[in-house]
Amino acid sequence: MNSERLNFRHYTLSDFDDYFKLVSNPDVMKMITGRPLLENETRERLQKMMNINEEHPNIGHFKVSNKFDSNFVGHSKLVIIGKNEAEIGYVLMPEHWRKGYGNEIAKTLINLAKEIDEIQTLIAIIDPENIGSKRILEKQGFLWDYDGDYFGLPAAYYKMEI
Repeated sequence: MNSERLNFRHYTLSDFDDYFKLVSNPDVMKMITGRPLLENETRERLQKMMNINEEHPNIGHFKVSNKFDSNFVGHSKLVIIGKNEAEIGYVLMPEHWRKGYGNEIAKTLINLAKEIDEIQTLIAIIDPENIGSKRILEKQGFLWDYDGDYFGLPAAYYKMEI
């Protein structure tokens, strides 16, 4: 899968170093888990993501790279979470923040979701203080649904009917 500037592909074990660089970065993970992930946690998470990708080969967890220089940009996901419902998510390396990649990733995932008959609703869960992600979601047509928590952390839930 591609967008204007990005390539999306399912993860393989050879992507561990890039994924670990992302999830072990305290600035990146501050608004996701509240802390960087350890190496063993990252290996477990990568394996779970690859298992999900096997179950759902058209959607899942994607490594996102720059189309022109192949540099690692970040992570994205479109995963089924319930009947007719899927979640989108994206995480970018800090050097790629504020370059429009978040919007490009969200738009690409929304377009992919529209191709999947069983997906009728998309949700996105962000840290309520993450103003950048809030802007991205609202620009793409998501509406705030409610504030709650996500694994013990404050979370803002956004929703889109497709």
